[in-house]
Amino acid sequence: VTDLRREFVRCLAHISSNLSKVGASGKPGAVHLATIEFPEGIEAGELAVLIKGETRLFNGNRANRESQKQQLELGIQQVGEEVKGLKAQNVSKQREIALVETEQAKIKGLVDKKLLEGNRIYATDRELARLHGERGEIDSSIARAMTRMSEIRLQVIAIDDVSRTEAQRELGVVDTRISELYERKTAIEDRLARTEIRAPIAGTVNEPNVDTIGGVVTPAEVLATIVPKDADLKIQVRLAPASIDPVQVGQHARLRFPAFNQRTTPELVGEVSHISPATSRDNATGETFYLGDVAVKPQELEKLGEALLPGMPVEVYVSTEARTAMSYFAKPLSDQFSRAFRER
Repeated sequence: VTDLRREFVRCLAHISSNLSKVGASGKPGAVHLATIEFPEGIEAGELAVLIKGETRLFNGNRANRESQKQQLELGIQQVGEEVKGLKAQNVSKQREIALVETEQAKIKGLVDKKLLEGNRIYATDRELARLHGERGEIDSSIARAMTRMSEIRLQVIAIDDVSRTEAQRELGVVDTRISELYERKTAIEDRLARTEIRAPIAGTVNEPNVDTIGGVVTPAEVLATIVPKDADLKIQVRLAPASIDPVQVGQHARLRFPAFNQRTTPELVGEVSHISPATSRDNATGETFYLGDVAVKPQELEKLGEALLPGMPVEVYVSTEARTAMSYFAKPLSDQFSRAFRER
């Protein structure tokens, strides 16, 4: 699960980086890492390291794109300067053409007046033809330079377009990856839910019965007993069947705890709160007995000043009807006479 969380963070950070490339403004940084919701369970240090690495990669790619665009912008400036030079040459060439045309007009006037030979005009015609050719070549160079400038501008635009297209493609891949991780996470959590045993109540584990890692637990097997954290104290006693008759619910009882120091531990006063309606049998000894519960008030328990633990032995003395000293001697004899004269 931890590996899955780490993979989630890596994918989400990558998504944030790509969202920055394809933000609505078209500029890097349109979406910030803080807008991404990261899964719980990731430590702040680990999260910071992953985000820092993804941010460093994003900033490096952005710096590379900016460097490429700067080089192309420099190329546009160089072509612009070249166009300026060609236009200056074009203006100069136009002036030369104007001068030659003026000279040609003068020569033509003199030829018409028979003051100059006719072959002089051919020389100016050749000069004009040469100048017009050079001017046409300059115009062609300007057109090529402008085309090259447009191509460079398209390359600048293409850098961001390619980056956005690549980011969108990566977003699709990462989105698919996240869907796969969610499916894996659900499957793993389902497996963990079947291997993790939850107690129905909070408390202290007592008598663990299973201690083998990876062991198989059979249905209805008792794994451990749990002492409830906030459960009321329950003192349980065994009552001999021969002594059950004088014991009744509501009778007072005195309690002693042999586990504590008898010289300093006082007796507690309790009350019989429950007697089982039938006997139970101890499988180990075969002894039969009635189960009884003795309730003790909280102020009585405070007299101990020590914590009681489950399973501690306790001696319970139930106060029955008052008897005289003579009755202790006469009762066994009367019982013998009663059994002796009973018909068989």
